[in-house]
Amino acid sequence: MNKKEQERLFDRVIQDNKGRLYRICYAYLNDKREVADLYQEILMRIWMSLNQFRQESSVSTYVYRVAVNTAIKFATKVAKEPKMLDDSALVELPASSETPKYEQKEQRLTQMHTCIQQLNDTDRILISLVLEGLSYEEIADILAMNINLVGVKINRVKKRITKLMEVHYGPL
Repeated sequence: MNKKEQERLFDRVIQDNKGRLYRICYAYLNDKREVADLYQEILMRIWMSLNQFRQESSVSTYVYRVAVNTAIKFATKVAKEPKMLDDSALVELPASSETPKYEQKEQRLTQMHTCIQQLNDTDRILISLVLEGLSYEEIADILAMNINLVGVKINRVKKRITKLMEVHYGPL
């Protein structure tokens, strides 16, 4: 693939997957600055690896693989670094002036996100892909797992999240 084709493919891939890439970043990190750094790292890795794409899977599956692998390495590196956090760096959901029911739903989503952050890397990315609406087959392809194993692991992760929600926030 020549440079111009690579640039067009990169632009299209980023345009089509920007939201998904950010959600992968947020699945691994809570600090806004680190999320931005991870997003840039993912973009760089996608750019550097696009010429290696052999079209054995869809482009979006390939992008997910690159993003997930980059996120795991980045999050591991960040976890080893000592740091001081100030409150301005934490990811927060915007305040809502909607009905109390909406606010309650937002609170529940925030609680679920907190519980997801407590999962190990594999489980966290697995549930993130489920929340993205990917099929078991697509998830199996991205994570290089057997499709039946994906189904089993998803059920276990859902149960673990439910248990964490109940332990930390009371019965559902």
